[in-house]
Amino acid sequence: MTTFTHDSEPDELSKNIKPLALYGFGGLILLILFFGTFFTIPAGYCGILTTFGAASPSVLAPGLHFKMPLIQGVVKMNVQVQKNQLTEHAASLDLQDVETTVATNWNINDSDASWIFQRIGLESVLNDRIIQPVVSNAVKAVVAHYNAEELVTRRDQVRMQIEEQIRKNLKPYHVNVDVDGVSITDFQFSADYASAIEKKQVAQQRAQQAEYELQQAKVEAERQVAQAQGQAEAQKLLQQTLTPQLIQQQAIQKWDGRLPSVVGGNGVLPMIGNLSGGR
Repeated sequence: MTTFTHDSEPDELSKNIKPLALYGFGGLILLILFFGTFFTIPAGYCGILTTFGAASPSVLAPGLHFKMPLIQGVVKMNVQVQKNQLTEHAASLDLQDVETTVATNWNINDSDASWIFQRIGLESVLNDRIIQPVVSNAVKAVVAHYNAEELVTRRDQVRMQIEEQIRKNLKPYHVNVDVDGVSITDFQFSADYASAIEKKQVAQQRAQQAEYELQQAKVEAERQVAQAQGQAEAQKLLQQTLTPQLIQQQAIQKWDGRLPSVVGGNGVLPMIGNLSGGR
């Protein structure tokens, strides 16, 4: 007859638990390896496959992909249009302190993502180490060729030159700048210069108003002279055409047929006398 002691029960239990734990751990490892084999690249990104840390020269398009667990990894690079905005202090050609705010839209080409990752890093590193210094230098270089007033009056030309400079300096780094990607959002000048500009504008407006009033006065004077000359010419022409016969004829046309109550000293009406003499 076999007898069981209380000490044999835990031994049997431990013998049953250990295989279950091993199987469970092994299954967990398999699940991790299985799900770690597949990965996805979201839209707007590209993937760079790395093998023991070495980046592949080819890139992966958005979608589902496969990699070797524990051996290969994947780096996701953002290829969407991104915005860099900075405010740069620079000196104009007339040595005015100018604060220029420039916004630059840029993006990475899929085909250049691996090159950029291997030599520079992720897009955040690219922005901090490359793009911002390039934009800053372009702003300083271009602003230095214009007077402070020209920066405002020739704003679009300044913007195009800054964009051209940025394109040129980013070309070695395989970074694209959109055609309409660079915009100057603001120019700020020193308080003294801004005050001087305001005073100049006020003076110009007053000068323009004075010029306008002078022109108006000149036009009015010319109108009055022309009117006076016209009246003089009319009087002269009238005097030339008023003969004694015409005056007498007009008097007859206006006469109402009644004789005046007062006659001349000789008792003869002048008009009647003239009419009688003319017959």
